[in-house]
Amino acid sequence: MGTPDMDQILTDVNTEFAQYKLFVCKKEKKFVHADLQDAHFEGRCPSDASELEEVQDPREAKCPQCGKELEIGEIKPLATDSSAE
Repeated sequence: MGTPDMDQILTDVNTEFAQYKLFVCKKEKKFVHADLQDAHFEGRCPSDASELEEVQDPREAKCPQCGKELEIGEIKPLATDSSAE
C-alpha cells in the first residue's frame, strides 16, 4: 500500500470546511451570508440573482434598508459546569 495522494487528502479536508462571509444584496436591501466553499455559491443574491457586495468589516456595516449604524452585541457561550453531569 502506497501513501495517500496529497490532492485527495486536501479534497477530503476541504469538503468539511466552511468559510462564511457577509454580503449585501443591493436590490433586495438585505444582508446575505454565504459559504465561499460551497460549489453552488456564485456571488449572486439567492432571491434575485443580482451581484452581492461583500461586507469588509461587519462592525462598520450599515443597515442596507435604512442606512443606520448597526448595534452589534457579543454572545458568549455558556460556561460548562462539570458538576451538573
